[in-house]
Amino acid sequence: MIDLYYWPTGNGLKVGILLEELGQEYRLLPINIRTGEQKQDFFQKISANGRIPAIVDHAALANSPRDAEPLSLFESGAILNYLANKAGRFLPPEGTAERQRVQEWLFWQVGHVTPYLSQWQVFREKAPEPIPFALDLLGAEAARLYGVLEKRLGEVPYVAGDYSIADIAIFPWIQPLRQGQDLADYPNIHAWRERIKARPAVQRAYEKGREVAAGEKSLVLQ
Repeated sequence: MIDLYYWPTGNGLKVGILLEELGQEYRLLPINIRTGEQKQDFFQKISANGRIPAIVDHAALANSPRDAEPLSLFESGAILNYLANKAGRFLPPEGTAERQRVQEWLFWQVGHVTPYLSQWQVFREKAPEPIPFALDLLGAEAARLYGVLEKRLGEVPYVAGDYSIADIAIFPWIQPLRQGQDLADYPNIHAWRERIKARPAVQRAYEKGREVAAGEKSLVLQ
């Protein structure tokens, strides 16, 4: 059994999608980041960084010397790698070029997509007054990142070739309306999003997110 400590943001949705894709039994345990629940001591013992998502796996890796103890993990990229590797799905085998390609795009998402697009959204949506320097800088980087993804998806149907945890990581963060982007300018991204949106597991993950917090902006698939 997996416990998923979660809020339906871009990062939270990643792990929900993968668990649904895997058909993994899990408990969804909301941590309301809008009211500060992530600051509670019990959660920070699970997530040292005090951020969602985090998991507790009550059936840890079989080859672990501590396999009788639950394993807790924080950081969405690490969680995706762990769950996919354990299940042997959505992540190619060790020692293959295909696996490294997935890692390349997963790290791109973690290192570039989330930091820049999340800041772009904050300055667009929450700043008390416009800050032109920040808006210009982050807007240009958002367009650049969309351009990187558009080019890649003109070469392959999914970012690492086959559908993988790299797509699962990137997908919830491509929110064109919030990010000032018109998908008419990015036909390859549009087609990729439509393919992923049609997956039943993705639809289930978003529906569960709406049951937790229907008003979260990350749940709008436009």
